[in-house]
Amino acid sequence: MGGVPKSGKKRGIDKAKYAAMKDPACWFVYMLECENGSYYTGCTDDMARRYEEHRKGTAKSKYTRSFRPVRIAGCWRLRGSKGAALKIERVIQGMNRRMKEEIVADPSLLLAAVAREHGDDFGIVPFTCSVPEEARDITRYLLTLRDKKLRNPYLEEVLSIIRTSRLEGEGLSRLLNDKRSDFASRYAFSIPTIDIIEEIARYSPLIEIGAGSGYWAMCLSEAGADIVAYDSRPPGEAAPWDWRFSNRWHEESWFHVIEGDEAMAGRYPERALLLCWPPIHDPMAARALRFYLDAGGKTLIWIESPGASADEAFRRQVESLRMLRSARLWSWPGFAEEMRIFDLTPRPPLPQGEGEG
Repeated sequence: MGGVPKSGKKRGIDKAKYAAMKDPACWFVYMLECENGSYYTGCTDDMARRYEEHRKGTAKSKYTRSFRPVRIAGCWRLRGSKGAALKIERVIQGMNRRMKEEIVADPSLLLAAVAREHGDDFGIVPFTCSVPEEARDITRYLLTLRDKKLRNPYLEEVLSIIRTSRLEGEGLSRLLNDKRSDFASRYAFSIPTIDIIEEIARYSPLIEIGAGSGYWAMCLSEAGADIVAYDSRPPGEAAPWDWRFSNRWHEESWFHVIEGDEAMAGRYPERALLLCWPPIHDPMAARALRFYLDAGGKTLIWIESPGASADEAFRRQVESLRMLRSARLWSWPGFAEEMRIFDLTPRPPLPQGEGEG
């Protein structure tokens, strides 16, 4: 994605713990999510070794040397030959982006796709790889040429503090976290980076509810996305002496944020719904999603640190949705922020008689 972890000792794979990832009688077909948001597909008889090679840049693949993997998005095991594994690999490589996202969300869908192509599914089964995801701490982020596409003073200012500070480790983390509230007030809770912004922009046009200062909307707009931003209390809209009706977090706007509550989500079902850190223990997110679903909305994009936003009603709603993709954000130290994208399109009913008995 937008940055590459700084050099230093990386967490390797415990070969004893992940012994199941090497089986001389099996081959593995795998999909890696790379730092630029793309998918790389390959096959191997030793998943632990191959993934470590991709992470270190020592694999033969030129692609993953340029765009390092951030996680194993999907993996399947088969008891067969390398030739069979290569056939399955080519089936995945021939899929478009949406089809790849579907098999990442539901790995069992690959079996039918392979059977349609070859008349045989080769006995493949989804396989869970317990490999630790690379930490995405903002202190490890390095600017790349891709970052130059955006005007992003939030990221630049945070990285400037990191670059000029003589502190490291816990000392640097404490320094940043002491400044986090001020940054969140001036910009946003989450730090946008080019990888996440470009991924969200693919789902343009967008409608953001609870847009706050509009900082994420600004970044998305600069990345080419068509976005409409709403907040029930846009910064600067209230009279300066009447604090009761002002935005509790932000004083200034970075984008044109329109005054409007969660009901506005129901007016734009043709746009993907973006919720970035909706307020915790508050029904706003659940109401926005309900208005959006009732109007026929098709895509939800939710950014949060697990358990730190929205309410239980919203979380119950999300549990029933089909997730297309998830990605970790480059976060403040101690936070594990995540972007999740959901497909809200109702699945067609099974043909009569199918699935019975």
